[in-house]
This record gives sequence, C-alpha cells and structure tokens, in this order.
Amino acid sequence: MTITTGARIALRRAGLQDRPRVYDWLVQSDLTPNVFGPLFPEREVPTLEQFATRYVNSYFDGTRPYLGRLFVIVAGSDEIGCVSHGPIDLLNDVVELDIWLAEKKLAGRGIGSEALVLLADWLQASYGVNRFLVRPSRRNVRALRAMRRGGFRETDLPAPEVVAKLNLPKGQYADEVLLFRILPVPSATLRPDDRRIYVFLDSEFTSLVRPELISIGAVATDATAFYAEVRGWSPERTSDFVRQVVMPLLDGDAVAHDVAAEAFNAWLDERTGRAPTTIISDSGFDRWALAELLGHEDLPAGVEWKRVAVAYDDLDNAVRDLQLRRHHALDDARALRHLLIAPHGATEGS
Repeated sequence: MTITTGARIALRRAGLQDRPRVYDWLVQSDLTPNVFGPLFPEREVPTLEQFATRYVNSYFDGTRPYLGRLFVIVAGSDEIGCVSHGPIDLLNDVVELDIWLAEKKLAGRGIGSEALVLLADWLQASYGVNRFLVRPSRRNVRALRAMRRGGFRETDLPAPEVVAKLNLPKGQYADEVLLFRILPVPSATLRPDDRRIYVFLDSEFTSLVRPELISIGAVATDATAFYAEVRGWSPERTSDFVRQVVMPLLDGDAVAHDVAAEAFNAWLDERTGRAPTTIISDSGFDRWALAELLGHEDLPAGVEWKRVAVAYDDLDNAVRDLQLRRHHALDDARALRHLLIAPHGATEGS
C-alpha cells in the first residue's frame, strides 16, 4: 500500500515478503562499504537472523506501528531502497529514521533526502510526532549531504548529552552525528466542514513512559458518544499522577480489550455510514490509543485522524466551566469538542 507520494518517488509499506530483499540491499549492495566494512570497524555486518531480530515482524506487518515500521522506496515501476522509523517516543516527541538504497548509482540524485522528508511529513500527520532524528557517521559524507538537503540540521549540543536527555539507544558509530528535522506543531484551530462528522477523542493510560491503555472516550458532532474502560493494564505500572487523579474517576466497569475494540468499531461504523468522519485529538498519545485499541496501523475505511494542539490550560478551563471531570476520557473529549466547535471556538484555519 502506497502511503505518500512525492515529486520523484513514493513510499509503500513493506511486507514480510520484502525482508530478504531489504536485507540484501543493506549488506550486499555496492553501497554497503559506506556503512559497514574497513571504514566502519565498529559496525559488523548483520546476519539475516540478526537483521530479523532488529527489524522484527511488526516492522513489516504493521501490528505495532508505534514500535517501528519499514517502507519501500518506489520510483516509477522500480523499487530502489527502503526507509524506516524506529519506536515513536511521544514523551520526548522524537523518532529516529534510517534509510538505505539498493545501489550506488541511485545516490546523489536527491532520492534519499526526498524519502526522509516524505516519511517525516507523513509520520507527523499520521501519528502526531514532530521531531525527527538521523544518526549517520561523520565519515559518511554522502549521507550527511543528503540528510542536510532534506532539512536535517546538526544539534549544537554534544551528542552524548542529547542521547542521555532524550533517552536514546546507543548509537552505531563512534563518530555519529545527530541531525534533527523539527516540524511546526499543528495549528490549534479547526474549520469544521458541514459535510463531515467530527469525533473528538481522548484516552487515559498508565504512564507517559510505557503507556498501557486504560480508557477511551469520544463524542461526535452528531450528538452521540462512546466510552469504554479496558481490562489488562497493570496498576503497579501506573504513574503517581494516574493513581492519584485518573484511577479515582474510573467507572469500574472495564471490558476485555477485544470487546472494547469491537464496540468502538461498531460505533464508528455508524458515524462513517452517515458521512466521512474525522477523529480529532489534541495529542499523539490519543492516536497511539487508537492503534493500541484497534490493533492495526490503519483506521477504519472512511475515517481520518487530525491532531489539533489545544493548550493544556484551555482544556483545564473548559472542564471547569462545563463542570466536567478533568482527566476522565469522555469528559476531556467533551471539553475538546466544546473548545473547537462551540461558537467561541476556532472558526478559521486548519
């Protein structure tokens, strides 16, 4: 499935059948000496088994999109390389990207930089992350040039300090360069389209570091609502904030994960049966909650997702004014709808 198209290339999702060929592009190409070999003694060529351990099945089947995904670069009818993202860290708002092409003759044409830009733009629109990182070796001049052409810029801070601050995994090169591409946070305004149904969604989860879904709430512009609490999360893994603020507000009528997913799908199907539907949330964590609930990277047919970055204080004030429960998923969804659809809410720009 093609996810995005640029001026010269497109990106399609890789499948499990692509793993052997993607591996060959990495380790048996005439570009391989640019990342492995005598110039890079600290990085050993992986076996196929080691590669499969690094790029696990979910990179190819989309079952855990926030843990990483791999895409094939397509130029016309030719498949010429791949680009990937690692785990999406919503807490630190950063995700690491990687890229390799099938052969040297493809380098120097702007293909790599275009692929990185396409993937970063798509990830922001699809999953709500705004900061993108590449970590090449300073010895790989060709890669550095391509990444800078794509708008990635080196941080002014020492690399070890950035790695520690963002809790990044250890780099693969002794002389790694950290380059970031930072996209503007989406607008906090919305122009409603009368031909669409808008679903305002919020979720609660165990912690910002290793979240597990607790509850999900949604209210729609057709005057309907959905709420479910999900079994299976671990109370001992909750943050102090969740224990003190979120848990006391729970209704206590939790259902199995698959029951919640089926019920939400059925409710959403009713909306899409009436009109095209846009899910609105103020955080990438809520898009994560959708993927976690539904167990797949794609939203149902006829549904799109949009992040509208409402200020935290504005939600606090809306909940107070409406006499709702702050940090209850359904009530926070109601407050979000109030801020964006009510007469005093935003009416221009999107």
